[in-house]
Amino acid sequence: MNKIFIDTDIILDLLLNRHPFSSSSAQLFTLIEEKLVTAFTSPVVLANIYYISAKLIDKKNAIKHIRNLLTIIKVSVIDEKIILLAANSPFKDFEDAIQYFSAKNVASNFLITRNTKDFKVTDLTVCTPEEYLTVYHHPSSN
Repeated sequence: MNKIFIDTDIILDLLLNRHPFSSSSAQLFTLIEEKLVTAFTSPVVLANIYYISAKLIDKKNAIKHIRNLLTIIKVSVIDEKIILLAANSPFKDFEDAIQYFSAKNVASNFLITRNTKDFKVTDLTVCTPEEYLTVYHHPSSN
C-alpha cells in the first residue's frame, strides 16, 4: 500500500472547495477514506490549515476540520532531528524542507503538493493529486 504525505494546499483545496483543484483532492481523500492508501501530514500542515481556514471560515469550523482530518490521516513527528535536517538542507523554503523530511521520516512513497517545483529531490516522488491519481495509483496493487 502506498504511503502518501499531503501538503497544505491539497487539504485546503478540498476543505475550501477551491476550483479547479478540489475535484482531484476529493478523489485523493476518497482513496484515503477507503484505506487504499495510508496518508500522513505534519503538525505544520495542520497549523497552516487551522490558521487559513479560521481566517476564511471561522475558528469553530477550522478546528472541526482538523478533528475530521485526524480520523483518516496520520500525523508525522517533527522533532529536533527533522528541524536540523531542514535547517541544514539546500531547500530554499524552510517549511518545504520540514515537509520533505517529515515525509521521509514516515517512509512515504509520495509527497503530494501543487508546488512540485519547490521540491527538487530524487529520492521521493513529488507529484500533484492529478499526477498521483492518473500515473501512480494502481488499484490492483493495493
